[in-house]
Amino acid sequence: MSLMSDIKYQIVTPVVTALRLPGDNTARIQITTGIGNVESGYRTKVQGNNGPARGFFQMEPNTHDDLWRSYLPAHPDLSAIIKGFMPSRFVGQPIGNGAQALLESDAYAAAMTTILIRRSPYALAVKGDASGQCSMWKSAYNSSLGAGVVNAASIALFQAAIDA
Repeated sequence: MSLMSDIKYQIVTPVVTALRLPGDNTARIQITTGIGNVESGYRTKVQGNNGPARGFFQMEPNTHDDLWRSYLPAHPDLSAIIKGFMPSRFVGQPIGNGAQALLESDAYAAAMTTILIRRSPYALAVKGDASGQCSMWKSAYNSSLGAGVVNAASIALFQAAIDA
């Protein structure tokens, strides 16, 4: 097994299952795993050039904190599940400590990535559709301002996550 397979089945799958979100869990597992693959290749948890993004999924602290400010307060049951993945010292004050929590807990980082995709206005990409998942990553996660691109190389990274 590869590191990506281990992360997919030992971290992402249990996290996505625990979140109990509506829709296709297989698609959520694939896209979350694919985001980690395209963002960091599961090689680093600190963005290059001293950038702000943290964790295998390269979430920026401002994005993390925005989820806690604008989405999770309206979903207390979901918040409680996510706090279960968070290092205990951050549970009482998740805003402002996001970067460190994303570094310390891969499960927490996967949960926050899954929630960011859930919060997006875009329909969940279909399971097995690497191109659709890559497009969703760009639109809902990386954004039009991000450096990521939808191209053959990025689509191949999502396909690798699907196949892992």
